[in-house]
Amino acid sequence: MATRFRFLDAYLALVTVTGGSLVFLFAASAQLHVASQGRGFWLFALLLLVGEVFPISVPRRGGEVDELTASTTFAFALLIGFGTPAAVIVQVFASVIADLIVRKSVRKAAFNVGQYALSLGLAGTIYEALGGGPSLGTAALVPFLVAAVVFFVLNTVITDIAVCLTEDVPFWPYISKDLFFQVQATLPLVALAPVVVAAADVSLWLVPLAAAPAIAVWWGTRLALENAALAQRLQGSLDQEKELNRLKDEFVAVVSHELRTPLTSVQGYIKTMLQLADDLPDDQRRSFLEAADRQSDRLRRLIEQLLVVGRLEAHVEPLALSSVVLDRLVGHVVDELRPRAHGHTFDVRIPDSLHPMLTDEGKLHQILSNLVENALKYAPPDTRVTVSAEPAVSGVVLSVADEGAGIPEDAQERIFERFFQVDQSATRRVGGTGLGLYICNRMAESIGGRLWLARSDGEGSAFSLFVPSTPPQADGAPDEGIEEALSR
Repeated sequence: MATRFRFLDAYLALVTVTGGSLVFLFAASAQLHVASQGRGFWLFALLLLVGEVFPISVPRRGGEVDELTASTTFAFALLIGFGTPAAVIVQVFASVIADLIVRKSVRKAAFNVGQYALSLGLAGTIYEALGGGPSLGTAALVPFLVAAVVFFVLNTVITDIAVCLTEDVPFWPYISKDLFFQVQATLPLVALAPVVVAAADVSLWLVPLAAAPAIAVWWGTRLALENAALAQRLQGSLDQEKELNRLKDEFVAVVSHELRTPLTSVQGYIKTMLQLADDLPDDQRRSFLEAADRQSDRLRRLIEQLLVVGRLEAHVEPLALSSVVLDRLVGHVVDELRPRAHGHTFDVRIPDSLHPMLTDEGKLHQILSNLVENALKYAPPDTRVTVSAEPAVSGVVLSVADEGAGIPEDAQERIFERFFQVDQSATRRVGGTGLGLYICNRMAESIGGRLWLARSDGEGSAFSLFVPSTPPQADGAPDEGIEEALSR
């Protein structure tokens, strides 16, 4: 990650310095004499500034925002009518003014200057090299089209490379998709530039009329983007509702199955004993009672899970703070779950230097118990389950690791969701309701901590739990402790 950000910094500096050098070069050019320019120049410059100050915001990934402006029309109008230096200097000046108004950072404003200078400067240079000039004959059509394509591609690619470096996404898929969008949104604005120049040649009073289509395109694009955003949000809400309904249906089916299975077993054992009470030997009678007890305990745990979820959702699960000795608590959890192990070996690593913590012992016990029980369920027999702890800033990080097959990568982001199960088939090897990790996560939040998947690969999975040394009621969970733990 550090290497990627070094590349990003070097790239931003390269664009800024190169583009800035072009700005100084064009400003010093003998072709630009601002004081001697006519009223058409100042009208185009004013319209460009207005277009730059009032952009259309287009959301990007990662919270970034792209901007589409009607200034493109007047930048190309300046390029055609008054030359490349005039277009670049006015565009850069308008960009700086717009960035100052919205208080963009100096770094981003400088990058925008470099981006505009490079893309518009190269487009104008190509336009003039191919024979384009202030006259709008058919001979200028090809230079204009080539210059427009160069501006589109370079302006978009310069920005997209920075976005890809920032978000660590593949270059070509992102850039190709964005280029398609930019062409659709900006091409009509560029195409109107010759119309504006032609109108100015006849009369400056016609420029606002010629600019009206550009404003209409800008306004229509804005409304289209807003409608698209509303439609996307609506579709997202509908998809979420469908997913919730699907999960609820699956939950009802799973819970019905999970409740019915132990209940059927308990009834079966009791009915058998009632029917064959005198014919059953004592050891078989005891075996039936033990089996019924195990199934009733399974039924009790499931009902408790459902009740806990209800309390957590209703925010009526109060904290019961007490002094907790971690090695003793972990020892209790391991001892309780040892009978359910299938040859698993427990490796407990709790430093003696850890001091007692003020937290909710019941919730911490349930979190650890669920994590260890998951490790026993999903790891093969005769493997090791490791429970460890290490001090962190303002707290302790507890970890539970197994030697199972790991969690599929496409499911890792959803394992803490309510009702979610990695294996949702009817023939899954391990039963459950998909509530265990959801409960653990919500309980971790309630004690001011955080639970996360630290590792999951072919060698097993490891869950980490940050427990703050200061309870939430006292001072809130220290963010620096969680961040330091997550960076391990």
